Amino acid sequence: MSTREQFIEEILHSFHAIRNITKTRSLHLGHQNQITHSQWFVLTMVQHFKKISIKDIAEKMEMSSSAATQLVDGLVQAGLVIRQEDPKDRRLVQLELSPKGKKHIAATKKSRIAEMAEIFDALTDKELEEFVRLHKKVLSKSLHKEL
Repeated sequence: MSTREQFIEEILHSFHAIRNITKTRSLHLGHQNQITHSQWFVLTMVQHFKKISIKDIAEKMEMSSSAATQLVDGLVQAGLVIRQEDPKDRRLVQLELSPKGKKHIAATKKSRIAEMAEIFDALTDKELEEFVRLHKKVLSKSLHKEL
C-alpha cells in the first residue's frame, strides 16, 4: 500500500472515530429521544426552501412519497413542522417550520457546534483555519465531479 493510500485510510478511520464520538456524546446528553437523522435532514430542507411539498422531499431524499409522509408526520406530531394548503391549489400541501422547529434547529446546531468545538480544541486557530481551507478544497473537487 502506498503512503497516499495509508494517509487516506487514516483519514477514513478518523472520520469514523469522530462520528462515533459525537454519536456517543449525543446519547449521553439525552439526545436519543430527539428526531432521527432522516427527520433532521427533512427539517433542514424545510428551513432551506422555506416551503416545500412532501413530493419534493421524497424526490430529494430518493424515497417514496409514503415514506416521506411518515417522516413528516413525526415532525408534525412533534410540532416542528406545519402543513399549509397551497393557496393556488388546495390539493397541494406545503411544509414550513413552526416556531418550535426553528428553535429546535437553532438549539441543535448550537449543541453540535459545541460538541465539535471540543473535538477541534486540539488545533490552534491557525491549524483550524488550514483544516477548513483543505476540507473545502477536497469538497469542492468532489462536488465538481458529481456535476
